[in-house]
Amino acid sequence: MRKEPPSFIKIRTKVSILSLILVLAVGGLAGSPVHAQPVITAENMSLGGGGTAYLNGPEATFWNPANLMIREQPGQFHLEIGQGAVQFEPMLSSSSLNQQFANFLDGYQPYSQVDASINAKQRNSILNTHFPENKLLSQNQQRADLILGGAIWQQRDYVLSAALRARYASIIKTGRGWYEDEFTEHNGRQIRDFSLIQQRSEYYEFAVGYAQEFTFVNGLMPRLNTLYIGIAPKIILAGPAFDARYNARYIRDGEENMTGTFVSDFSMQSSGRFSGATTAYLQSRNPGEAIRNNFRDNYHYQQTGYGVGFDFGLNYMIPLSSRKKNSSKSPASSAPDKSLRIAFSLNDIGTIRYHSQPLRMSSGRDSLRAQMPVAANTMFVGAGGQYISYLHEAPLLPNPLAVSEQESDENYSALLPTSVNTGVLLDLEQFKFMGDLTLGLYDTAFTTTNLGVRLGAEIRPLPRIPIRLGTRFASKQPFQMGLGTGIETNHWDFTVGARTLFRQESPGATLVGVAVGGFQFHF
Repeated sequence: MRKEPPSFIKIRTKVSILSLILVLAVGGLAGSPVHAQPVITAENMSLGGGGTAYLNGPEATFWNPANLMIREQPGQFHLEIGQGAVQFEPMLSSSSLNQQFANFLDGYQPYSQVDASINAKQRNSILNTHFPENKLLSQNQQRADLILGGAIWQQRDYVLSAALRARYASIIKTGRGWYEDEFTEHNGRQIRDFSLIQQRSEYYEFAVGYAQEFTFVNGLMPRLNTLYIGIAPKIILAGPAFDARYNARYIRDGEENMTGTFVSDFSMQSSGRFSGATTAYLQSRNPGEAIRNNFRDNYHYQQTGYGVGFDFGLNYMIPLSSRKKNSSKSPASSAPDKSLRIAFSLNDIGTIRYHSQPLRMSSGRDSLRAQMPVAANTMFVGAGGQYISYLHEAPLLPNPLAVSEQESDENYSALLPTSVNTGVLLDLEQFKFMGDLTLGLYDTAFTTTNLGVRLGAEIRPLPRIPIRLGTRFASKQPFQMGLGTGIETNHWDFTVGARTLFRQESPGATLVGVAVGGFQFHF
């Protein structure tokens, strides 16, 4: 095998470090706490949320299937059981672990079980935390990923994988006007924002992955460098979906105009129990009854759609060492002890067809003179059915559900939450440094069109015990830190991870994410 001169390896290492610095510099452009993230695991939660070049277990089937060719554990067959993760940023956070878990449940369970009332102190906390300076719209996401099981079968020239996953996400965006009676100065105008947006989805997926060397391109590159390519088609069963976007503002040009002009537009598409609750509300005008009759107190699987999609990825590996990891025990391509990996993935390409209780409503942009409601005495947490209740409890605000111009109960299609991801990983054997850029192509419950930047590191004080830490970068957003560890042996692995949030107005850290990696076995 051809060996690179030491000076050339040093040049490659400098290029690797410069690549990570570039990723970090771009972080100043990211301005939102919510970004695209194809998979949540204990490993990548600890590393700040990235993983395009890093993840190579069965979960890589859903992120970058090319990574399946890069194995760092011995064995030909790898089995994973029970990996789960939740992450959330509630309207009101708590230092109590039990209360934080209750906050997560509040956003998922029916509104009839939730106490969302707030007092003056809590209202001020919400305004200071989610509406700093002149910000008009808050944005909060909660998400859960559960990889029920996965397997990898390695051959010398290719790798096959299969994985089963359930995932849920909800994004809510709430206007400042719901929490404050005053107008806010914005671009030379005074605005009171009553926008109310929620996107919520559940997917149950089975994917099969395939990866191999891209030999045609490899023949055109330096002999030691390798390009891996992977693809993972999947079938999807969709649970109840809800996508409602009410963009509503009172606008006035001066303080002498006390009421202002109300400008709004509305669109909604839903399926399953969300459609049932909306239809029942329109018939009875009783939101409590509509919620109780359509939402169960406990988790209830309801299949409302089906779809197909795939994930695609590339990983270009540049060796920085001639030594291999586990080269005698694995038939697949063994990773060098030291390397630079540059990866790209295109995720969730496909569509869902909703057929169970489909409902679509919309109203075009409209302007009128209207009285303003006072600030709400409850916070919007996105609980099941709360959307219709929240609008109902503001009688002076034109209710878009009641005055919708167009309504349809025909089946409809929706695109999967497509995202583009790039990553760099510098592997120096006992140390790993990584950076990721993620971007959703459109706004969904799982993705936004805000650029996400993540940086992480893995350190091994002992060969079998990794310590992982990482963060995301977003301008004018609180600092987040991920931390995790695990045990890795020749026959099994176990990992855990957590994410904490540091806010200036809070004395300590707040837990906003927990993940357990389950067990991964190597045969």
